[in-house]
Amino acid sequence: MTSFIHYFHPLMRIMRERQQFLLSNKLPDFIQDNLLETVPTLYDTAESFNYLVLDFETTGLDVDNDLILSIGWVEIIDSQIDLASCKHLYINSKLQINPVTAVINHITPQMLNEGDAIHDAIKALFSASKNKILVAHGCLVEAQFLQKYMLRNFGLSRLPLLWLDTLSIEKHMAMSVNNPDIDLTLAATRERYNLPQYNSHNALADAVSTAELFLAQQKKLQPQNKMRFAQLYKMSQ
Repeated sequence: MTSFIHYFHPLMRIMRERQQFLLSNKLPDFIQDNLLETVPTLYDTAESFNYLVLDFETTGLDVDNDLILSIGWVEIIDSQIDLASCKHLYINSKLQINPVTAVINHITPQMLNEGDAIHDAIKALFSASKNKILVAHGCLVEAQFLQKYMLRNFGLSRLPLLWLDTLSIEKHMAMSVNNPDIDLTLAATRERYNLPQYNSHNALADAVSTAELFLAQQKKLQPQNKMRFAQLYKMSQ
């Protein structure tokens, strides 16, 4: 019975999908290397892994028509945020920035003109995330934009990346105490953990904010740092 339940655990399901994906597709090296490196089991603790916490700033939420403006990330190594690993990339684009978008994101056309090509930025992201688990707050945005990039450029659908989502984790925690109506925005969630306020709508600042929140959530769930990775993954679904 236990093995039957384990078979249908979300983590085991995506690991089977990943194995099939690797066998069925000819992948660019930077993608294949990334997918081969991290193979968690149901028994690994969260502290067994390192993480890459990221955030995308985009022109909107429509993956078919909107574009990535900037990518920020920071690494969590041995359960500590490594600020030396911080990276903030602006994406070079000929797109005319909507004035409202510029006000919200504080991203100007000059920043984009001097930025990186999207292909170089995505390769840098995959290189940095090798041997790490991806973390984001409301990871659906980042996951969908990454997936659209892979489909457009390599014809790859349903890229089986491992994501932990601090928003979904927080939602599960709230539901467990019958409090489904709490504000799940990054700023409001951080406030409940007495974490300091940072400027929002900046990819790097939001990545660091999410990294702090992720560690705080683990501490709340398991004060002795024995949180199972599989539990966090299941809560992220």
